[in-house]
Amino acid sequence: MTLHLRVTMLAACTVLGCGTPAPPLNPPQQSAQTASAAAARALERGDGKQALTLYSRALAAAESVEDFAAAGTALLNLALLHQGQGELAAAHARLDRILNAPQRYGAALQARAATRKALLYLDSAQPGEALRWADTAQVACAAPCELGAVLANVRAHVALQSGDAAAAASLAALAQTLAADQSAEQANALRQLGRAQLQLGQFNQASASLAQALAIDQRLGLPERVGLDLLLAGDAELQRGQRGAAREFFERALTVYAAAGASKAAEAVRARLAALN
Repeated sequence: MTLHLRVTMLAACTVLGCGTPAPPLNPPQQSAQTASAAAARALERGDGKQALTLYSRALAAAESVEDFAAAGTALLNLALLHQGQGELAAAHARLDRILNAPQRYGAALQARAATRKALLYLDSAQPGEALRWADTAQVACAAPCELGAVLANVRAHVALQSGDAAAAASLAALAQTLAADQSAEQANALRQLGRAQLQLGQFNQASASLAQALAIDQRLGLPERVGLDLLLAGDAELQRGQRGAAREFFERALTVYAAAGASKAAEAVRARLAALN
């Protein structure tokens, strides 16, 4: 199952800062901004194909006037879309354009591209590379680093994969602290913490952490994460010997995944239910 850690789609002001009035946009910059906004709306509708087309249009417009901030933002968004579609080579290629030209794109975009690289390598089950790129991102990210929670979650996930649940719990707790104003990353941290607590045999604490993650993901409207929270909550109940409660969580997860069209995840839940029966 791929890691459900995501850096959200970026607006240009994420990189440039929105504290001071921006100079007037020229026509290509206006086109890039319009295309990016339309791409974000397409994503809200679940139309990834249209979003890819529109972010590509935004990239072309930005590059036509060497607006590197807008171009870098478009490249990051395109990489995230490719990753979501399982096109990891294409995602890496988008990121490499930023990482191979630090004089154009600057430290903030370099840090975000390196963070996305770390997440790509987690999805590819290459924890060593994930940690290497997390370190690269940390060096590039100016203090106070807004990517700190994501990077701590990356390290927590690697610790879990290596079987060091205690370190994973500590890193997840750090991520939760760093994500004070980032709801999605708070949920990610709580989910990682819950998984670590399961490995440590702390079933009551795991249930509480996963319940908090579920509440956040439900509020944010993230079906796949809601399903994952429910699935892990079922695992926690199963390890506590509460088969009836586990079945209830698994059935809820199946309903969520089926409604969201996540057929592969739904099959995994059906297998758990079949094992229970």
